[in-house]
Amino acid sequence: MKVYKEDGSLLFDTEKITYGLLKSGYLSYQLNWPRLDYRSLNLPPNEGSSYAESSTSDPIHGFSVVGAVAPIVFIVGSGISCGSSKSGDVTTFYYLAASPSTKFYYFDTMRAGASGAGLKCYDTSGNITFNSLQYPLNVIASIAAPAPPPPIVVGGTTTYGVPFAGAAKSAERFVNSGPYYCVAKVFIPVGSGELAVNTTFSRSIGQGKMDSMSAPGNPFPAIVYMQAHMDGAYGANGGIYFMACDAARTTMYPSNTSANRYFDIPTDRYPEALVISTATLPFPFN
Repeated sequence: MKVYKEDGSLLFDTEKITYGLLKSGYLSYQLNWPRLDYRSLNLPPNEGSSYAESSTSDPIHGFSVVGAVAPIVFIVGSGISCGSSKSGDVTTFYYLAASPSTKFYYFDTMRAGASGAGLKCYDTSGNITFNSLQYPLNVIASIAAPAPPPPIVVGGTTTYGVPFAGAAKSAERFVNSGPYYCVAKVFIPVGSGELAVNTTFSRSIGQGKMDSMSAPGNPFPAIVYMQAHMDGAYGANGGIYFMACDAARTTMYPSNTSANRYFDIPTDRYPEALVISTATLPFPFN
């Protein structure tokens, strides 16, 4: 059985398993991940003993669920997915550059547990493929991260002013007690209303020190280290943001190489942002 909406688009197909909303809410603080300091330029960079945990650490936010099977999470508000952990039947999802104001919408394969009158469909093996008592996942757009601007070769190294064409750089902090981040982001209009985003994967990007980057209240005059960045995307009203910032547990390396520039940006692939509208989804939920 195939069911279509009034506009002719497919609502569900009983031959395919449909994803349903199982939980929504705000992210909460989970733990701190210390960054790493390179002890000395004379030490071998491929040995763990050459590094020490820094006094700078990243506050990681997230949420936990029970019984995750094939999860997919969409967020509204700043955040970059940086992994998950599992203990028994509890899975915890982690986000860098997020805050307690960041919303999440957790979808997974539909379950038979919801009670009430409705339509439930099963495949020939007895697995539920659709349950009308759950809110189905409806992806309205898939948007690839913008390519970087034209490169500039500095000292034989290919560098970029920003990771995404049209992006702006700033020094930002995402919680009052957290560190300042070197942030580059670009807004892409997508329809209207509040949108949530899932990013298919993140890339690792090199960031030279930023001599002139500062922010009100920042105790440091600039982002003084070379370090790794990671990129991601998140939803907002009327569009989405692609963002790159200091990677979780990055190594802070004192170097003037590629100052005020980005480097080693993978350009053979770009992460995709899957976009949904939150207009008809309950919040908070379950």
